[in-house]
This record gives sequence, structure tokens and C-alpha cells, in this order.
Amino acid sequence: TDRSRYVARFASLKTERTEWGSHWRDLSQQFLPRSGRFDTNDQNKGKSSWNAIYDSTGTRALRTLSAGMMSGMSSPARPWFRLAIPDTDMMESSRVKLWLNEVTKRMREVFARSNTYRSLSTGYEELGLYGTSASIIVPDFKDVIRQYPLTAGEYALATDNRREVCTLYREWNMTVSQIVREFGLENCSTTVRNLHTNGGKGLEAKVTVAHCIEPRYDRDPSKKDNGNMPWASIYFETGGDDRQILRESGFKEFPVLAPRWAVTGNDVYGYSPAMEALGDVKQLQHEQLRKAEAIDYMTAPPLQVPTSLMNQ
Repeated sequence: TDRSRYVARFASLKTERTEWGSHWRDLSQQFLPRSGRFDTNDQNKGKSSWNAIYDSTGTRALRTLSAGMMSGMSSPARPWFRLAIPDTDMMESSRVKLWLNEVTKRMREVFARSNTYRSLSTGYEELGLYGTSASIIVPDFKDVIRQYPLTAGEYALATDNRREVCTLYREWNMTVSQIVREFGLENCSTTVRNLHTNGGKGLEAKVTVAHCIEPRYDRDPSKKDNGNMPWASIYFETGGDDRQILRESGFKEFPVLAPRWAVTGNDVYGYSPAMEALGDVKQLQHEQLRKAEAIDYMTAPPLQVPTSLMNQ
């Protein structure tokens, strides 16, 4: 597999996403500073990222929205879904009902045992804030399934002719040690292999890894191997060798949840309630700052006295 074409498409998707980037940064700063990753080195945001928030009304409103969606649509405390089939006549069969009921019960058990509900809660928050959320669902040996929620800025999407999301590209940093354990030393670039061989601090060096999930248009349907699955899954180092691929596999179905709050025309990304409230929240922060300054001037006003009274 030629890595260069994936690099080129990722660059194109990033260019299309550029118009949203500054808006997402603004939303993150005003509502939820710890969310959003707009650079591969943008990690472990500390308390300084909250310095622009003087009134948490907007943040608490976002939390309320997320909690309401969680309890209203997918509450773990109640049976929020049940399975059925389109054939109404077959649905009258007691055997069919028993089978569907058993599958529904097992699905609920899997959701409760995995990180599904925590990921859904995070996704609702991202949806209310940025208008778009994304998470990847993959098989897991321990929990049957596992979700990997993403945040705005670390992924790029594309849609198909039906305007449904069908492609996801993402990138993040991994240490040399993590890459070798995940993909194997023989699949890594020369730089990573040398750093791993030398050991020491080289094992903690950061390397940017990209992952793309997109339809595989050149597949051979008669073959059932990973290289011919309907959706391709490609991992590569963004700064690696031109033809170096860390892992190539695939999925039978699109493994990404990428809901959008509301979409205009052919837009790939959605808009959100937080975008509509952004101006109000900015005004609120400005008012609270000026109010605090006024209180300071009233309770501890600046004084002008002769220099001869210094230290007296």
C-alpha cells in the first residue's frame, strides 16, 4: 500500500476543516477548555486553560444538555432500546420474539460492561459544543467492544454521495515504546527502530501516528481477508518512509459513530447550540470581569500620597 496517497488525502481533509478550526478553538476556550485538540502536541491542558472563564453558566448549561441527552436517549438505568425486524408477520412468532429479547439482553450487558456509556456521555458533550462528535468502536478481547471517543481537532471527516459520513482520518502522538508494542518493530520506520534500539530517553520520544478509515473501492469481494474488507483501516507514521505502513486491515461495517447536530447543505461538519450561545457567553464573561474590577476599585482603590510617606 502506498502511504503517500493517504498522506495527500489527509492534507486535503485538513484544508477543508480549516474554516471550522478557529471557531472550535473559540468554543473550547469559552465553554470547555479541556476539550479539543488542535495540535498533535496539544495535550494535558492545565488549569491555565480555564483563565478565560469568569462565570461557569455556559459550561454548566452544556453539562445539563449532555446529561439530559444521556438520560433521555441512552440511560444505563433503564432498558432504552429493544430489537425488532421489518417483517411484521414474522414478529408475531414467539420464537422470533424470544431470540430478539435474548440478543437485546446480551447487548445491554455488553454495553454495561464496556466503556460505552462513558463514551456516549462524552459524545453528547462534544455534539452540543462543536456540533459534531466522533468515536471509533472496535472489538475488544476483554470487554467484547470498546469505544475510543475523539475530540474536535484531532480528526477529519468526509461524506459520501448520500451526505453520510463514510471516512475518518485522525492523528495523535505515541511514544516509540508504544508504537513498537502496538505495531511491531519490523513495521516501524528506520527512525523509530533506531530510537528503540538505542533505548533510554529514545523510548519516550514522541512520534505522530495517523489512522485512516475509508471505503475500499478497489477490493475483491470474492476474498474475505482483512485486505479486502469493505472499509480499509490504515495506520502510518506521518513522518515515516514513503511506502511505510504500520498496519493495514479492515472492517465489515463502518466502525465510526459520527453524529452531527444539524447540517447545512453539503457541509461535512455540523453546527451546535453552543455556537448560537457563543456571543451571549462572551458578553457574560466580559461583564463578570468588569464587575470584578469595579468591586476591586471600590474596596481597594488605588491611592496617591507623597513619596515622603513611603514605609510610614
